[in-house]
Amino acid sequence: MDHASSLTGRRERIANAWDLRRGVVLIPAGIHVPVEGTDQYHEFHAHPESVYLSGAREPGTVLAFDAGEGWRLFAPRAGLEDRVWVGDGVDHAELAAETGLTVRPLEDLKGWLESRRGEPFAFLGNPDLRRHPRAYGLESWQALELEIDTALSERLTEQVAESRRAKDPSEVQLMQGAADASLAGHLYALRRARPGMTERQLQIEVEAEFFRNGAERTAYGSIVGSGPNGAVLHFSPTARTMQAGELVLMDAGAEFEGYASDVTRTFPAGAAFFGVQRDLYQLVLNVQQAAIAGARPGVEYKDLHLAACRQIAEGLASLGILQGTPDGLVEQDAHALFFPHGLGHMLGLSTHDAGGCLAGRTPSDRFGLKWLRADLPLEPGYVVTIEPGIYFIKALIDDPARREKYAAAVDWAKVDALRDFGGIRIEDDVLITADGSRVLTAAIPKTIADIEALRAEAVAQ
Repeated sequence: MDHASSLTGRRERIANAWDLRRGVVLIPAGIHVPVEGTDQYHEFHAHPESVYLSGAREPGTVLAFDAGEGWRLFAPRAGLEDRVWVGDGVDHAELAAETGLTVRPLEDLKGWLESRRGEPFAFLGNPDLRRHPRAYGLESWQALELEIDTALSERLTEQVAESRRAKDPSEVQLMQGAADASLAGHLYALRRARPGMTERQLQIEVEAEFFRNGAERTAYGSIVGSGPNGAVLHFSPTARTMQAGELVLMDAGAEFEGYASDVTRTFPAGAAFFGVQRDLYQLVLNVQQAAIAGARPGVEYKDLHLAACRQIAEGLASLGILQGTPDGLVEQDAHALFFPHGLGHMLGLSTHDAGGCLAGRTPSDRFGLKWLRADLPLEPGYVVTIEPGIYFIKALIDDPARREKYAAAVDWAKVDALRDFGGIRIEDDVLITADGSRVLTAAIPKTIADIEALRAEAVAQ
């Protein structure tokens, strides 16, 4: 099945789920956002709901649904000034072929809406159409005299989020493309990073490899943390140089035709892991491999997370960093001092994709669970990340209240000796299949033996 046919089937499923007897739905992609004080714009990223249902990723497009007439796409046409500065824009015939939609000029949107006054009206996608109607060819939102049905909009949004969880074969193919582009970047890092290189230099080279291998952009801001910087979960790379004896944590993924990958590898800046680095790395790898082995249809993602927490608690206790039984340590959230985030999240058109929490479930405010981004039973077609980690985060281990609370559960002398250790995270993208799972990013090395073989090659250069 080609992508246009896949999109058509997707829209049919959503329309059936919505079951609207009458009414109108608008799903804008969004418009360019200016950088204030300049003549530049922030990089455009179409709203995922719009991309999921239309397949179009151009700014200014609006997907529309009428319960009686079905789907159509309104798309802008380049004016003279646009053609001078940025080119001719999207060809409507090509867009129709790519999306399987009837495409109409954006200037027709006003009349189309005016003829539907009094209809139930739902709004999904980017809300900037209401804030900046002129960018969509509308004089004002109020002049249209359309009342948004908030409850209906929320119901339809939730149904789209539920539909987005399971990826169809065309989506999986695009996500594999993103994973393959990420492979090239991560192999560069494992083969070429070396002491004396800055975090920023490594970021530049890795992202260049993404682009050389088909990526259109990075899926998120690349994270490169060397030494103690590896303990900051979303660390932005700096001019700090990597030092021999340190670890480097790199969380970076390519985006391919709108679909994200999300990959983390941790490796020595020098040729090999040593001492407690090796012990902690193997512990995180064991936890990740166990979680991947347990990922299959019907399994609760939260149960995978809690099993990973117990395994991390047990491993840290065996190293003398924690003191107590695995269950007891997890019950009091002592493990979360070193593993504060969730095991992973849904992945797709967004890095943290829609539908991560099953309807009716609410996030916990408990220390060991409040950053868990997925709480639902796994089903075939879901793509999730599995990314356990162990970190020595100064904001947590230096907090007096936590040191007092966990006085008996933590060997603080051992922890203090590791204040500048940084962190270890290993992350892969995992597709749930009918009887288990398949790792889309499996080709990216992560065993100690494989990493050290590549690191020896890098340091020898």
